[in-house]
Amino acid sequence: MLSQCANPTCAKPLTSLSEGRLFQFEIVSISVSATDDTSEDFDETPRRETAHFWLCPQCAATMALTLEPASGLRLIPLESDTGTANRPLPAPREFHDC
Repeated sequence: MLSQCANPTCAKPLTSLSEGRLFQFEIVSISVSATDDTSEDFDETPRRETAHFWLCPQCAATMALTLEPASGLRLIPLESDTGTANRPLPAPREFHDC
């Protein structure tokens, strides 16, 4: 169960899911023996689980989460494109029925 921000340097307690950002990842796992030298097909069905993680509003403003098979859960910075972030929206186009 979720109880705090997924950022280990923050750890703000979760009080409401309406604040911050919720992440959901599907995890597919299969156990493979390190000493299994046979080339036979796996007889085990992969297990699928859903994992949820939450970032508090302060962390979610600058970071996101990604789940990578080799390195696990990682915090990644959000790309900040200041050139387009402060640009005003274009004026709406007029549509004519001709």
